[in-house]
Amino acid sequence: MPDFIVRLKTDPPIHLILETKGYDPLAEVKKGGAERWVSAVNADGTYGRWAYEMVRQTTEVNDVVTKAAGAIGVHE
Repeated sequence: MPDFIVRLKTDPPIHLILETKGYDPLAEVKKGGAERWVSAVNADGTYGRWAYEMVRQTTEVNDVVTKAAGAIGVHE
């Protein structure tokens, strides 16, 4: 269950699964599963574009969202 799903106003829209993690011994396992899911759903194409990012500190959120939006381009 992801912490956040952020729908970015890009063309086409991107759904960013955003996980915030402090210490979690299973963080890499969860990341691997999420990345496999994103690859599968993007390959199917029926549910739009998806991306996944994990941040360790809240100060990273702006950079991660900006990077995800810049991958396609934000339209205003």
